[in-house]
Amino acid sequence: MAPDIDMNEKVNRICGGIAEEVSLETIRAEVAQYLQLDRLNFLIGAGCSSHLVDGEEKGIMGMWGLYKSFFEHYPDFEIAGVKANGLFDGNLEAMLGTINAVATVNGLTEVDASIDEKASIVREFIRSSVIGGMSGEEVASFYRGFFQGVVSQGRRAPINIFTTNYDLYAEQALDSLRFPYNNGFSGTYRRSFDPASYRYALVEDLRLSRDAWGRVPNYFNLYKLHGSVSWIRDEADDVREVDYTGITDDQTVMIYPTPLKDRSTLMTPYSDLFRSMENALLQNNSVLIVMGYSFGDDHINRLIYNALAVPTFRLVVFGSSENINKLNELGDSRIVIINSKDKIHYFSNLVNKVFPNASDELLEELRVREVAKNLSRVLGLEPDGGVMVAQDDTRETGQTNE
Repeated sequence: MAPDIDMNEKVNRICGGIAEEVSLETIRAEVAQYLQLDRLNFLIGAGCSSHLVDGEEKGIMGMWGLYKSFFEHYPDFEIAGVKANGLFDGNLEAMLGTINAVATVNGLTEVDASIDEKASIVREFIRSSVIGGMSGEEVASFYRGFFQGVVSQGRRAPINIFTTNYDLYAEQALDSLRFPYNNGFSGTYRRSFDPASYRYALVEDLRLSRDAWGRVPNYFNLYKLHGSVSWIRDEADDVREVDYTGITDDQTVMIYPTPLKDRSTLMTPYSDLFRSMENALLQNNSVLIVMGYSFGDDHINRLIYNALAVPTFRLVVFGSSENINKLNELGDSRIVIINSKDKIHYFSNLVNKVFPNASDELLEELRVREVAKNLSRVLGLEPDGGVMVAQDDTRETGQTNE
């Protein structure tokens, strides 16, 4: 939490279509209650990985920024002989949709002989822009602060993180904090996508009898709904997780922003990921907290709207957009929308002002881990890393199917 936080700062809270102005303290108390629920889900959109400071992007550009940057690099880019700059009103999705349409027409009569190459140029530009924006230390600190803020002492139910982002900010934050998590891949040397892994639970101590087994606390399931810069599809059609450097465009497993992206979700691994999200939201007493997402993806929106058929489902949206405002028209008291003129709904403000501080116990644990890591480096020992830390910390940690 920011040291100069004003607990009386005014925040817009809209519930059941009725707007009211409340204090930041009220919002913090409400969010703290949501974080205690067992079936806790987050949806993280592109806005969380973007961070503009005095007009300069310190993280990953949004769609408008990508569109502008693309034509700065390719000012003479043409589609079917027509200069594309200025035709799509800053809408990169519309431009990709047109490119795909021309590629389809090419199957009947050639309109643009190099359209496939041009599609590859746009896709590679998006991918390289995402990778280039993954080194923002401020954004990385926001993600670390978020994960520190949502954990709680003794929490045994896993926290589900659904994200449309291709970047690795979430993985980097979880790794640096050494929090146990599962991203749907199994294996060590050859990591392959295995949706069954989401049904497993890490157990703290196998020396105990099976009846006494307990989950590892504060465990995260990470679902990357649109793929990742580190995912490829190999020659055997398996989806694998690899070092993102050196991946070619034809190997990449990413749903690019096109009008046809909804159709891509019917294929593996996306169908498995969306099914997991649907199952999680349809559980009784589940809550979905949405950040950095403007409700521009119809497939995800349908899953959320379907979840509203469950009487105990709750939806909390931090944001302000035309699509988000349409939620007000539902007049549903289970939908809460939170924003403010001071941008309380921005990821940086959510982390610094809304989510709880990391507990003293957690901070001390992180400090001890850092000391141990530095000691290992000094002694020339290979430090433990990644997801397996929870197993190493307990010395006897097992994985069991729920």
